[in-house]
Amino acid sequence: WARKAVLDQEPETGELTTWLRRLYTAPGTGDLLAMDSKARLFPTALRRYLQVRDDTCRTPYCDAPIRHHDHIIPWHQHGPTTSTNGQGLCEACNHTKETPGWTTHTVPRPRHTVQLRSPTGHTYHSTAPPPPGTVPDHSGRTRVAAASATGPARAAAVEVVGRAVMAG
Repeated sequence: WARKAVLDQEPETGELTTWLRRLYTAPGTGDLLAMDSKARLFPTALRRYLQVRDDTCRTPYCDAPIRHHDHIIPWHQHGPTTSTNGQGLCEACNHTKETPGWTTHTVPRPRHTVQLRSPTGHTYHSTAPPPPGTVPDHSGRTRVAAASATGPARAAAVEVVGRAVMAG
């Protein structure tokens, strides 16, 4: 069936009609770790995932709404279009990040963390907030909170992640 799915084409245009994408999840938790993408622009589902994960602009001290879905390592420098290499930024912070002297990269932490270095050498870290409906416990891990889901962000989180994170 896989070969047939890959070879399915529109008779008039010859364009492929089936997309295959691998999703990588953490054993035990089912958290999305990575997904395949060769595109420069973030696909709709990945943009929604970044919106839910990041909530507001990821630049430290900025709480503006997300307007741009940014490659942490720029696409033109072979940065992949993935959740790990993506972050939500406001328009002003995204344009600032692209000016000479600013650098960003991810750092290994329990949740998605980005290190931002300014042209003056100051370093800032931005860690994604806990997923909607969860609270951090004292070990630094995240657990499900007993509350009811409300609002579009929580509904999108359940839809994007593909599992309910709310109990109750």
